[in-house]
Amino acid sequence: MTTITAAMVRNAIQRYDKGERPYRFTKPRAWYLVGDHGRAYPLKYIFALTTNQMPSSFNTSDPIREFGRLGFDLKREPKDYEAEFSRRVEKSLKGPTARSARLAKAPRVPSLSVREVVGYERNPDVVAEVLARAKGVCQECKKPAPFQKKSNGEPYLEVHHIKQLADGGEDTVENAIAVCPNCHRKAHYG
Repeated sequence: MTTITAAMVRNAIQRYDKGERPYRFTKPRAWYLVGDHGRAYPLKYIFALTTNQMPSSFNTSDPIREFGRLGFDLKREPKDYEAEFSRRVEKSLKGPTARSARLAKAPRVPSLSVREVVGYERNPDVVAEVLARAKGVCQECKKPAPFQKKSNGEPYLEVHHIKQLADGGEDTVENAIAVCPNCHRKAHYG
């Protein structure tokens, strides 16, 4: 394998920022490369662009070793608390007797925790344009927004990406629709 340089990695990041996605994109599993401006990039994808290899042709340990050698910051994806909580709820639903016993002993005030989150820096102009285009009507069920926001009286709709950002979707007006909360949940969980 060719020796990787920091310039090659920065070039791969620039290509990624310009939308270059020659490989099938899957949701990053655990590791991210932190770029010069603090933006997190999918580790294996940047390594694939840097080395011109398919992401499936190497293990995660390869980019961890090489990017670490070059002094790049790496971040491990934080635990998916929402998914873990959902699994715990499912388990609890299956055991009403044990659930009753736990509820009897449970504290009434929940504890606080600090969590690190990796997320996409969304374009506010995309959100504004999609909401303006919808004119207060859900683009899925075609019903008016369920309520008006207290903050500004505008109809409450949520912007949903047709092809999810985590699946390689773009943060563009063409890849987004305004939906009511019910349709948004249905799109993700239905």
